[in-house]
Amino acid sequence: MNKKGKGTNERILKLLYRSFDDDLDEKERNELEEALINSEQLRQEKEKILAQRKAISESAAQSFKPFFAERVMARIDALSEKTETETFYETLRAVFKPFAIAGAVAMAALILYNLGIGDILSTEEVFFASDSAFEEILQLPLF
Repeated sequence: MNKKGKGTNERILKLLYRSFDDDLDEKERNELEEALINSEQLRQEKEKILAQRKAISESAAQSFKPFFAERVMARIDALSEKTETETFYETLRAVFKPFAIAGAVAMAALILYNLGIGDILSTEEVFFASDSAFEEILQLPLF
């Protein structure tokens, strides 16, 4: 096939694709109809495209459960109603929760270890700190 024939085929194929989504002018429409009459291969391509479009449209309609859009919009509205302060505290809580758990586990391990090596139970032996240090910590103002 010569270069001119190949270019014409590509142009006709582009017209075919465009015809599914756009309106063709009269000249283009006539050119496409003539090409479809004269080419079995082009008619098969058109049928293939139609089958693909139908399969896609049917699968898209079945892929979402009823009221999908309403559920999505409700979630978006719920997220937008939170204030910046609520979001900030939720973020802090999420970030520091693992540290709090790790600290509690370390504290429990330290207590158990010190209880195992000592005979009496005092804060100085359990936490390696004096009683006066704990009293100072407990008396500090929170804010």
